[in-house]
Amino acid sequence: MLAQARDVAVARMPVVTEAEMAASLARSGAPVVEHRGRLWTPTLPGFYRPVHLLARLSDAQATRPAPTAWGYQACLADDDARHADAAVPVHLVTDLDAFEEPRLSKSRRRSLRKAREHVRFVELTGAELLLREGYEVLRSAHARSGAGRLPSRRGYEAQVSRLGDPAHGIVIAGLVDGRLAGYTSGHAVDGTAYARDMVVASWALDTGISTGLTYEFFWACRRNPAVREVVDGLHAREDEGLCRYKEMSGIPLRRVPARLWMVPGAAQVLRRLDPHKYYRLSGRG
Repeated sequence: MLAQARDVAVARMPVVTEAEMAASLARSGAPVVEHRGRLWTPTLPGFYRPVHLLARLSDAQATRPAPTAWGYQACLADDDARHADAAVPVHLVTDLDAFEEPRLSKSRRRSLRKAREHVRFVELTGAELLLREGYEVLRSAHARSGAGRLPSRRGYEAQVSRLGDPAHGIVIAGLVDGRLAGYTSGHAVDGTAYARDMVVASWALDTGISTGLTYEFFWACRRNPAVREVVDGLHAREDEGLCRYKEMSGIPLRRVPARLWMVPGAAQVLRRLDPHKYYRLSGRG
């Protein structure tokens, strides 16, 4: 038996409040500020977003959260959507009932059967397996995709050691012949669940593990009636294959009305230096 793991069939996404999420971020060293009753953190030095990233703020709340901020982004409540000057392009599921297995497409059910034939899925209840085998899986995935920056082993271990904190959410792992082949993780704040990582070793790709991890994560979210929607990442328009996979999996692209503000000239510089990052902040090309 694998220590610090349990049957994935009982996995249930914990939900924390905005204040609890902010406290967890503060414990990990992230700066948090309160502004008009909402809690914010810089996702880039000097650029702020709410700690609950898809929280729908009122027009009055979605204002500059700190005097030192050179920019901020916040989603807007439906009643104030008319004040939006931007949009957050996000893969968002609001109909979790659509993830009942009989309602999946024939091709998705076939992919899921393949995954279950080759992979054992579990919910991790502690960091032991990730500390032992997770970094090599991450290194394999990073070598394949080249996305982002590969953390140091020490940095990775510090991150996964937070497993067990409700604000850190859950980790669902897939094992092939007892060996860690991949995992996915996420957390939930005030009714919105966020898929955080999908990390799969290259040698395990043909097992269908990615499909299995995706759906097991959504079912863990469904088991908590407090979860009303699931976010599966911002729109990576530069990765057409990934976007197509999400659409085929029933995870559509939506544009959430938002407010984006930057000091004069900053938007033009960011758009020139990194147009894809600018697009994910603004919803504009």
